[in-house]
Amino acid sequence: MSLLEVLARAEHALRPTLSALPPKLATRLFSAGRTAFSKRFAKELPAGREIRFEPTMAWGLKFQAPLWNAAGMFKSGEGYAVVSRQGAGAYVAGTTTSRPRTGNVLDGIRWPAAVYARSHSASNWMGLPNEGHAVVAQRLARLERVPGCPIGASVSAQQELDEATALQELIDGLVLYERAGVDYLELNESCPNVEGHAGGPVLDAGLLRRLHVIRDQFLRTRRRPLPVVVKFSTDTELSQVPELIRTLIELEFDGVILGNTSTRYAQHRTQIHPADLGVYDHFTQTFGGGLSGAVVKADALALATEAVRVVRSLEPHHEFHVIRCGGIASATDLLESQRAGILLNQWYTGYYEAFARHGHDLYESLSVDLQ
Repeated sequence: MSLLEVLARAEHALRPTLSALPPKLATRLFSAGRTAFSKRFAKELPAGREIRFEPTMAWGLKFQAPLWNAAGMFKSGEGYAVVSRQGAGAYVAGTTTSRPRTGNVLDGIRWPAAVYARSHSASNWMGLPNEGHAVVAQRLARLERVPGCPIGASVSAQQELDEATALQELIDGLVLYERAGVDYLELNESCPNVEGHAGGPVLDAGLLRRLHVIRDQFLRTRRRPLPVVVKFSTDTELSQVPELIRTLIELEFDGVILGNTSTRYAQHRTQIHPADLGVYDHFTQTFGGGLSGAVVKADALALATEAVRVVRSLEPHHEFHVIRCGGIASATDLLESQRAGILLNQWYTGYYEAFARHGHDLYESLSVDLQ
């Protein structure tokens, strides 16, 4: 067992004690600890694991497992070696923007985050810190590939710019990643931690303009088959899914990710363990941010299940897949996806809990549980 695995196990065991600390102190400690852990974690080089998943084929790509990290885990395009050796089905870097972002800082806390240990959930208000499309694309281009673990990149428009400039720089970023040789791309339309993503109907005028521009200036000019999927929040209304899927298919996108984090704090508060409520209330009232983990599991599954139903009813002429993201933590969750016809999944909060229990054997353990 590596030192990092030992530290993760110890930190996980101590998590419930954070709830007993003053909420501001608990947030400060967890935010600093997670940042330090993430930097060290991305440099791990474990031995390759033998996993027993049946490989999944989608878009002509082979996924050695039906599960991999959600965007946001590896902001700078680092960490591919560790997750591919663990047995992840794929890897995604980002989310990146056209220009570097330093991320959010408030009350002296950089990239605020909190964990609700007894609720198996978490919050973050990081604000998309990243080095920009160009730097991360160049980093991904140098990676040594592992068969069965495709490389993806997550991108977002720079919200601080005027629309025309933001759209042009977004297209430029997509081209950079195409040239870098990535295997698929995610368009992040669901981050609650930057202005311009939260609130409003899913298919508002601004989003529709972005989707049309991407279709005309990138999808139809791709120099190779490069899947582009669009990611939406778990706060998406179930009733919006048919129109959403129909629009993405008509505009020639290759898939959808449902969902991301949630900002429905009052609704999800009922799912928070009483011992976690002090930290929960402090974080959501002070920072806001996005909720992840068990509290969004049911919503993500319902949305992805409905999306699969709609895709089947529309019978698109091109390959279109639904990716479930939000609350996945166990083999049981993967089985739920399978029963719903969901081929591919992503995890974040559940990943770290699984790593604390199983270390670098987490994907191997999942594959055994599915036998």
